[in-house]
Amino acid sequence: MNSIALNQSYQRTFSRGRCQFSSEWQVIGILASILWSTSCEFTFAADATVGTLATADTSVQIEAQDRTLKLLALKSVRSGWNWTTGNELPLVRTAEVNGRTQALNWIFKRHSSSKGKKGEVTQEIFVFENANPALELKSIWTAYSGPGPVEHQIAISNKSDIAVMLPLQPSIVFDARGPTGPLENVWVEKGAGKPGVIGTHRTKVEKKFFASLISSPYCQDQEPRDAIPWTAIQDVTSQQGWYAGIEFSGRVQMTLRASADGASANGVQAELGLDAREPFQTRLLPGETFETPTVFVGCYQGEVDDGANQLHRWTETHVRPPVHDERYPFLVNNSWGSGMAVDEKLATKMIEDSAELGLEIFHIDAGWFRAVGDWRADEKKFPRGLAPLADAAHAKGLKFGLWVGWTQGGHAESDDGKNLSVFNPTMKNWFTRDYKADWRTAEFTGADVCLGDVHAQDWCLNTLRRVVQDNKLDLLEHDQRMVVDNCSRSNHLHTSSSTDIAYHAARGYYHVYDTLRAENPDLLFENCVNGGRMVDYGVVRRTHYISITDVYDPVSNRQAFYDASYALPPSMCECYVANHPGKSMASFRSMLRSGMMGWCTIMLDMSQWNAEQRATAKRQFEIYKTELRPLIAHGNLYHVSERPDGIHWDGIQYVSSGLDKGVLLSFRGTTDVRSHVFKFKGLAAEKRYELSFEDGTGKSGKLSGEQLMRDGITIALAEPESSELIFFKPN
Repeated sequence: MNSIALNQSYQRTFSRGRCQFSSEWQVIGILASILWSTSCEFTFAADATVGTLATADTSVQIEAQDRTLKLLALKSVRSGWNWTTGNELPLVRTAEVNGRTQALNWIFKRHSSSKGKKGEVTQEIFVFENANPALELKSIWTAYSGPGPVEHQIAISNKSDIAVMLPLQPSIVFDARGPTGPLENVWVEKGAGKPGVIGTHRTKVEKKFFASLISSPYCQDQEPRDAIPWTAIQDVTSQQGWYAGIEFSGRVQMTLRASADGASANGVQAELGLDAREPFQTRLLPGETFETPTVFVGCYQGEVDDGANQLHRWTETHVRPPVHDERYPFLVNNSWGSGMAVDEKLATKMIEDSAELGLEIFHIDAGWFRAVGDWRADEKKFPRGLAPLADAAHAKGLKFGLWVGWTQGGHAESDDGKNLSVFNPTMKNWFTRDYKADWRTAEFTGADVCLGDVHAQDWCLNTLRRVVQDNKLDLLEHDQRMVVDNCSRSNHLHTSSSTDIAYHAARGYYHVYDTLRAENPDLLFENCVNGGRMVDYGVVRRTHYISITDVYDPVSNRQAFYDASYALPPSMCECYVANHPGKSMASFRSMLRSGMMGWCTIMLDMSQWNAEQRATAKRQFEIYKTELRPLIAHGNLYHVSERPDGIHWDGIQYVSSGLDKGVLLSFRGTTDVRSHVFKFKGLAAEKRYELSFEDGTGKSGKLSGEQLMRDGITIALAEPESSELIFFKPN
């Protein structure tokens, strides 16, 4: 027991100060105007301390007094509606010290407000203290200028000289009432290994409404499906709503239940934070700080898409890592079309194909390494290593990317410590369990490391430093399970709670990538965890794009994109395009376009295309770079059809932020119905727009924004499983 405690203390000495959840990231922004109307129907206590802050869309007001913290207002800046009812925010009430449970008595002590100058973040911080044990609790509220939500996080610091065990502290709890109703809840599933049957959930908030939305670090394909940790409540009649999300990659939960008024439901009670379905404890040593996952809440006017577009702009500006290349999102050629067979000869050919057809990144997937856990180039496949291939790609104007399953250990040991092995005596405790002597890896998967061990973190970080430098990488992709939630070790940072295991493993993952990104500010990061199994805003803070599913056919790509593009900026939603060419060039174009609505990665052997296919693909790639990419990167997205099912028609529409141009990507499924009416969204009603059809399936014309949104346009396609791009711009 003493050796375990010493090991935990030693690990915490190394880890202290590493991953301060969001306070480290909240260092930029512009103070928004605080727009409070005189219609607010509440009063402040005489001795209360009140703080207010706002974005362009959302304003909050918080009150602290004696032993309570209240959210007085969550207000739409644009409509003036205050969604909240002035509810108290619960603070954790007990702690365990030396095996005994003690009540906590929080007393409000002080408040700080940073009403930042132009270019600075705005924060309101409320500080509470508990005398015995000596604990400090901070409620931290953050806002940036421009569209988007307000963030909240709670940080609890141990100021005593003894370890404290804390139960679960929610990140936020609030009651929200709509102005008119009825209310509708919207949430979306992770694409995981393959998209689910429903994908996008829309549920009427009735008296018995209840939803428990779970996001785990490794989503399975079974029902119930994991949610991307985002949800929205829409007031259908008044056409406005609020959305919320959680910025964490561990086990988190969003719980929603109806607030009844007589026989009907007129509101929703919301609780967001760590997964509360099982008993939770986390260990807090003297001097340490426990931080709840940062959550965000925002208000919007219009449809759910309008709120999502506001969130997209905020995410691109304040959450996603900076992008230092105007070509973002890039066109990628990935070697996985040839599976594990990749070698120097094949890679060289793929680089040539990539440059000839106009792609911008060449990416080597699994198959390049010596063994799982030994992340050095296979000397038989790549006798000169990977650096000469990086040079060849750079000479052709391409970036060079690489797949690394860096949390996966193998069975082979090495004398130099460069292999991550379950049988290495100094490493075996880093893994979630012990392995039998005859255990062996699969081709590209092995044993999961628990990043709740700081020594494992250090090995992974140093290995990635070497991989990035030695191979001249512009892009690093991780794959396999990054964050574990099941670990048998008692001398890691975590307790036995699965939520606490995932909490510390996620912080370890953040430490590795935050450090690596700080050292390599121009390095691009791709998140793939066997497809779309870890899709959340903690990942968004650390990667530039996210694999949203692990099947690559056109319909699955459109389904996964339809779902994920509510919660995530479309430029971050990666679709893999595999070889499903269909029976005609129209089907071939549709295959490509199904992966070109967001981040597009080609995952097939392009050398097998015939001359007509190569010419067609080159044209589509050029359209992507010149016409689609600016809209994907900066435009507003609208879901203008039901979710794709491969049978009926479906479509996605973009319009630029200035409403001066856009595109409708329309797709016909296997249906015999040869035409479909698409009604546009988000246009300027008074403007006249000139329409053009890329494939010539319709006649160019001019219609007003009002006509396009009210009546729509009819698209006719002669072949099933075909598509058309309809571009529009003001006349």
